[in-house]
Amino acid sequence: MIRKQCDNCERWIEVEDDLAGQKVSCGACGDINLMPAAVGVVADSGPVATSAAARDKPGRLGLPPDSGPEQHVLKVRPAMIRARPGLFLAHLFVIIAGLAGAGWGLVGPASGFRTAALALGAAGTVIAGASLGVWKIKTLGAALEITNKRTVMRTGLLSRATSEVVHDNIRNVQVVQTFWQRIWKVGTLGLSSSGQDGIEIEIGDIPDPDRVREVIDAYRPLG
Repeated sequence: MIRKQCDNCERWIEVEDDLAGQKVSCGACGDINLMPAAVGVVADSGPVATSAAARDKPGRLGLPPDSGPEQHVLKVRPAMIRARPGLFLAHLFVIIAGLAGAGWGLVGPASGFRTAALALGAAGTVIAGASLGVWKIKTLGAALEITNKRTVMRTGLLSRATSEVVHDNIRNVQVVQTFWQRIWKVGTLGLSSSGQDGIEIEIGDIPDPDRVREVIDAYRPLG
């Protein structure tokens, strides 16, 4: 029997010897703890060696350890300009053209065309500006938060929806990128766990998705 105090609540956790060097959840608080290796087990004898290597991986990447209390590691939001540069430039062009048209309508010679330029310019500026504002609000309302224990996706500003996956249960990490998304280093990230058939967490337009996957892989068992 192997005993260890919980890193979070300090209550004793007892497991059988075959769980030496593996992660188990505390029965009192649910915190994930790394159990010590059994006495006399050789360092390269299978599960223990794999667990030790996984434990060292966050440190090699300069990240907090996966043992101990839960710590914030990374928070990312969908990108705007990098994700859709053409759409952003189109909005910007409409705003500039609308301001120019509205300005000419105010100071230009009196005519029916001047009135039309003022109306169209003002309408184009307002519509493009409102569209950019809605786009920005959507990016602020979505976030992927990674700790040393789990990955959480939060969506919404006024209303709120949350979905999370514990790193020990993650079965697959998917990164989907088009050719242009690879150029701009954005993409869609999807996570699925061993207890579900489909993708549980999916968020698009994430900047540098390969780096985000590397951080998640550092905390999930790959052996």
